[in-house]
Amino acid sequence: MALHIHFVGIKGTGMSALAQISNQIEGATITGSDVEESFYTDSVLKRANIPVLGFSSANVENVDLVVASAAYTNQHPEIARALDLNIPVLSYPQYLGRLLAQKRSICVTGTHGKTTTTAMMGLVLLQAGLDPTIVVGSDVPSIGGNAHSGKGEFFLAESCEYRRHFLNYSPEHLIITNIEFDHPDYFKDLDDVISAFSELALKVPAHGHIYVWDEDPNRKSIKSDAPITTFGLSESADIRATEIIFKDEKSSMKILFKGQYVGDLDLHVAGKHNIVNALATISLCHQLGIPMNDILSSLGQFNGTKRRFEHIGCNTNGALIVDDYAHHPTEIRTTLEGARLSFPDRRIRAIFQPHTFSRTEKLLLEFSQAFQSADEVVIADIFASARELEHHTVSAPNLAELILQQGIQARYIGTLDDIKLYLNQTLAPEDLVLTLGAGDIYKVGLEIVS
Repeated sequence: MALHIHFVGIKGTGMSALAQISNQIEGATITGSDVEESFYTDSVLKRANIPVLGFSSANVENVDLVVASAAYTNQHPEIARALDLNIPVLSYPQYLGRLLAQKRSICVTGTHGKTTTTAMMGLVLLQAGLDPTIVVGSDVPSIGGNAHSGKGEFFLAESCEYRRHFLNYSPEHLIITNIEFDHPDYFKDLDDVISAFSELALKVPAHGHIYVWDEDPNRKSIKSDAPITTFGLSESADIRATEIIFKDEKSSMKILFKGQYVGDLDLHVAGKHNIVNALATISLCHQLGIPMNDILSSLGQFNGTKRRFEHIGCNTNGALIVDDYAHHPTEIRTTLEGARLSFPDRRIRAIFQPHTFSRTEKLLLEFSQAFQSADEVVIADIFASARELEHHTVSAPNLAELILQQGIQARYIGTLDDIKLYLNQTLAPEDLVLTLGAGDIYKVGLEIVS
């Protein structure tokens, strides 16, 4: 009898990805349930022939295992019924850990850059014929969605540090893009974050490998029996880029390995941060034995992921609308610097929707200083998380006022409808409108373009 696995909250990005690959790895029958509301994953699940049911305790009556989204507690009718019936219930990270253990695992983690780096690696591994299993936190055109169910020996997974979820995994290869303070609703401070990454690094076996960003001030805390390769732009990095030329949204550079020239890379995604993501990819793929020319050629074909400097289009008068998931001060600064490099002649108008009260409050000063590359900033109301119950003193107008004090034109316009109205009245042909945030701010760009 095939195992029957049921996913509660299957439309989530991560959950839908796991559902797609479970059939291949576990040989299981897959069902799932979720709300009526439509998500981009509806089409993904339909393509994978996975039925999506409405929530009902009857859905779990005859299943062998329940995988539950973090959005739901044990009070959810399906989870409660499964527990009554003594059916094992695993969280997303627990189940992902179980799947990773069945293959040679590659985990990509870090405060920023996880999704793009995982997507780049996925493309190179696929084109090298390794047919990996892939789970990534966004829709990636070059790998055909947010998951790939491969027959090869490797399993490449984007691995989140929130609530130390990634400690459910024991990777053979671990890529750490960077370590910074984030998720203040869970982590106490930077030291707490560093301790989580350090603990994960200790789980890598001596025959495995770790790859870290050379310029990260916190990388010295990563200790392991496994060898460590560094990547970055500094001269001390094992894999580095030099003679970088930026033009439009592209960059070209020479790649050095331990000081020796190994080839040229032409990258078609904007910003210095994407060069670093590509160097992480080169480090891993070179270690796996993929020829350098093949790695560089595949990276030259990478065309980005959803919500990462994604071109939404132009409005009727020629203003360019771009959307990015950036929701941490470092991500905002990096994205805006990339925009400035790519579009030096445009007026950059940053439309930011802060994500969660706890993050906005803890990093308020850093947020206020992250918009130096913008010509104008519009701050929307804070997009609160369901996990935030306690009282917070911070507000969106506070942030707008602090940005204004930095000498940058900034204003608070609370609702998405009012922001759309304001932009439609003020858009000029030379504008670059950049919507920023992890909430629903992207809807502004979609409606301006349509």
